[in-house]
Amino acid sequence: MKKRSKRIFIILFPAIFILAAAADLCLFLYQQRYLPVSWSSESFSETDAVLDNPYRGFYQIHAYSLNEENGSLAETLEKHIEENEALALVLVEINLNNYTESALSDNALAQVNTILSAWADSGRQIILRFLYDWDGNGRTSEPSSLGQILEHMEQVAEIVNRYADSVHILQGVFIGSYGEMNESAYLGEEDMTTLIMRLAELTDPSIYLAVRTPAQWRTVTGLTSLPESFPASDGSLLSRLGLYNDGILGSETDLGTYGDTSRAGSATPSNKGTRAEELAFQDELCRYVPNGGEVVSDYTLGDLDAAIGTLSQMHISYLNEGYDTAVLDIWKETTYTGDDVFYGCSGYDYISAHLGYRYILTGTGLEFGTWFDEEAILSFTIQNVGFASSTRDFEAMITLQKTDGSDAASDHPDSDDVTTDTSTADFGLCSLSSGESTDGTVHIPVRDLSEGTYTAYLTLTDPVTGEEISLASSPEKTEYGYPLGTLTIGSE
Repeated sequence: MKKRSKRIFIILFPAIFILAAAADLCLFLYQQRYLPVSWSSESFSETDAVLDNPYRGFYQIHAYSLNEENGSLAETLEKHIEENEALALVLVEINLNNYTESALSDNALAQVNTILSAWADSGRQIILRFLYDWDGNGRTSEPSSLGQILEHMEQVAEIVNRYADSVHILQGVFIGSYGEMNESAYLGEEDMTTLIMRLAELTDPSIYLAVRTPAQWRTVTGLTSLPESFPASDGSLLSRLGLYNDGILGSETDLGTYGDTSRAGSATPSNKGTRAEELAFQDELCRYVPNGGEVVSDYTLGDLDAAIGTLSQMHISYLNEGYDTAVLDIWKETTYTGDDVFYGCSGYDYISAHLGYRYILTGTGLEFGTWFDEEAILSFTIQNVGFASSTRDFEAMITLQKTDGSDAASDHPDSDDVTTDTSTADFGLCSLSSGESTDGTVHIPVRDLSEGTYTAYLTLTDPVTGEEISLASSPEKTEYGYPLGTLTIGSE
């Protein structure tokens, strides 16, 4: 009996030791690895603010004629920039008519540089148009040879590229009445393609180009429809080529921008389609490239809903604030009655707020495995409720701030800074079209943070201009950004 008890003891002693060691290990792992983390999201809603963001909105036109005696240029520029102070965009027109049969002189090129330098220094984003005509006489005002136009392109391109961060769009290819690619000797497929291809070769790939009609876009690209996978933002001509329309709402055809017969089944890219067909084409194309221009003598006879529907389908980012005042005044006098936060506002304010992109926060979330994960993944959802995409990518930064006012890293001076983290590349706003949403994600090293409660804030920044991008969201922005919610680490 004693021998069996001794044998049991010999067997049990190692087992008890192993169990005790396992318990110590579990306690150690619990103490080292268990980390309760919780997240409480803000409740978001849209505001009716008209936001001052880059690359979108109303613009003014400021025009300059190059000549050998332009002593008042600096004074003129100062006056124009002051007049344009309230707007983020400007359409700069530069008339080359005095040099139709010669190269641009050094003096003329210096004037181009002075003009672009002044507007770039003003902080405005520039829509740029070189042209030969302001009087509706495109065919008789432009050079007598294609080679002369190409030489002018080559001369000004070097200057334009110096200001690539400020020149957002180059409209047209120098030809036509008012530079609008109509009434010109160079609108044949070969000449027009030569001009746009050469302009694309000469200019910085970050600068968007634009032609006047969808049919012209198809002509110079050789495409009858968009490719299944659109090469957005890769610097190719296809990724850069947008539209500009100075006849929006002017008639059923937008003053000849569209045709009056269907192009269904047509294999010829240059054929114009009906209004419905060309609006559908723009609905696809202009989620990737900019579209804008002027509204004219509204053929919808003041139907605000119809105008809004058209601008939205065209994905309009920018409009002339000075033309056509007959249309703009109707918008100002008409009350918007849609079922959203803008109910009761003027149609003009609604349209102004929705030109281009308009982002709102709609939700957030947090993923963290209490035992095994090293980092928590914070996600936030942004929806675009504007007429168009940004056609630019913006950088997202998350800032954590402790509720007691200290920064997240202040309790850990020996650790890496963890107060901010930048979203990864899977967060893209560039082609986020109207009504669409996307998620951004940021990894937060919660195990490096002290226990406590933190507020997370989002900031969006345009890396080109350095400007912060405003959101149409409530809660509104603080000095740290837009609040997303609170992160609690530990058992508080």
